[in-house]
Amino acid sequence: MADEKEAEKVKTAWTPEQKIQGFKELVTAILGVLVLVCTLFLAGWTFCYVGEQPKMTNAKDVLQILLGVAGVVIGYYFGRVPADARAAQAQEQANTATAQTEQVSAQSQAVADKVERVMDKVAPATAATRGAGAPPADIATDLQSIRDELRALAAVSRRRR
Repeated sequence: MADEKEAEKVKTAWTPEQKIQGFKELVTAILGVLVLVCTLFLAGWTFCYVGEQPKMTNAKDVLQILLGVAGVVIGYYFGRVPADARAAQAQEQANTATAQTEQVSAQSQAVADKVERVMDKVAPATAATRGAGAPPADIATDLQSIRDELRALAAVSRRRR
């Protein structure tokens, strides 16, 4: 029972990077909310100065600055969600490509091994039956060429990981 609780704690424990990222997100969210609240407050407060030209001009100048900052905050949060989704999708595609590369490497290595076994069978048969009905001599050469190409393909896929 205690082991299960400890295992659950380990699963839910945050890594230091996750803690730092969470702290950054919290600070960014607090600052963003503060900027938006101040902007909305000053926008409402500006309506109190309608008819008082000097105060209205000053309030509009301050509000104009805060509206730009509020636009940046809103743009950041609305732009970040699609960017995070695209990043997750790109990571998934990279993982899929890596898995496919590994699969191609393994398959090409397996086929190269099969060709090697066929070459081992063909070489003695070719030597024993030279002359009458022997398979053409270039079969072994062709098989070696195929084997070498498959091994090169496997090596290329290993290097790209």
